[in-house]
Amino acid sequence: MSASAKVNADFIIHNLASAVLFPEPYRGQGTKPGWRTEELKNASIAAREGVIVWVGPSAKLSDEVQIDASARFFNGCGLTAVPGFVDSHTHLVYAGDRSDEFEMRVQGRPYLDILAAGGGILRTTEAIRNLPEELIFVEALERVEQIMQTGVTTVEIKTGYGLDLENELKMLRVIDRLRDESMIRIIPTFMGAHAIPADRRSDPEAFVDEICNVWIPEVARQELAIFNDVFTESKAFSVEKSRRILKAGIEHGLRAKIHADEVNVLGGVDLAVELGAVSADHLLMTGDEGIAKLKDSGVIPTVLPGTSTYLMESHHAPARKMIEAGLPLAIASDHNPGSCQFLGATIVQALAMLQLRLSASEALVAGTLHSAHALGLGDQVGAIEAGRRMDLALFAGDSFRQIGYQAGSSRVEALIVGGVVVIDRV
Repeated sequence: MSASAKVNADFIIHNLASAVLFPEPYRGQGTKPGWRTEELKNASIAAREGVIVWVGPSAKLSDEVQIDASARFFNGCGLTAVPGFVDSHTHLVYAGDRSDEFEMRVQGRPYLDILAAGGGILRTTEAIRNLPEELIFVEALERVEQIMQTGVTTVEIKTGYGLDLENELKMLRVIDRLRDESMIRIIPTFMGAHAIPADRRSDPEAFVDEICNVWIPEVARQELAIFNDVFTESKAFSVEKSRRILKAGIEHGLRAKIHADEVNVLGGVDLAVELGAVSADHLLMTGDEGIAKLKDSGVIPTVLPGTSTYLMESHHAPARKMIEAGLPLAIASDHNPGSCQFLGATIVQALAMLQLRLSASEALVAGTLHSAHALGLGDQVGAIEAGRRMDLALFAGDSFRQIGYQAGSSRVEALIVGGVVVIDRV
């Protein structure tokens, strides 16, 4: 490469033990996902203004990169670089303690029975309504800081515990403040249709009308959300109610997401495909017919192994079948106060391998690149590649396979977000 053909860089990570690349990255609808990983040994990564411009062997760095005189350097000796993890499904903003429900579930009480008795989501709703906004923010910020320690650089956060306009907006304001004050990218999702509150059960149609005609327009007016999500289940929102809610969101500029097939197969996958949802999540009960409908649809199937583990389900989402069918499977934590308290990326990597039988490569791709696509960010983050944001998690050791293997003890030695080092233990 001639001197004139060199790329310019203002930030260099050099002497990495390994950088994990995806040779055949999924590029979106109409392309086939590749699950191979390549561990480039003795690697360096160069960026300019927070965007990766070059990845290659350290020995070629000076020949192929024009390094600014004021460039910053980071010594990656002994570290493995992976793309920053993308947690594309969480409920990180909440209040209250439901540890007693956890014990009840362990003793055999099913989740929907707890919900029907006024527990579950509705219990957290009461806590959200009673706790000052500042304290909700402080608790949520602590969770964000915890997930950073596991290598997460992008996280989606849903509302859904306010269940009236005042408190849904309260949650959205907390998420918006987290976007301003935390060091990682946060994606806000409005999920007013998470459950039907007890005082609205006598007229659910009126409740849906209010969500569509009042709540969603106000959320859009204040520009507090990117996505609109709905819980499509027999004891929550029917397919027809879900269609109305998601279409109302689309009409106001909110992209659709959907909780589908977690407990019952009602047609949530069909609705996701019909409306062009960016993702369909949970999919615990999805069968061969649903998998076939998702193929080539552009809808990212997102499975949540932590939730099925935490709920002690007898089986898990059919991840292997989805991969074999050519679907760009994503995995996420679903961290929430009731049905999944697993927090962070490393435990999700381990659960994807243990419960879903994914390989280490499959789990990494699903938790980074494909999860980025589940947030509409598949061309910006989720892989170590020129043209993408420099969002990286650096772990001790010479192989990414140690991340899931050592989930209880592995931690990032450095976290880089948009070319800025936000955690540095080196």
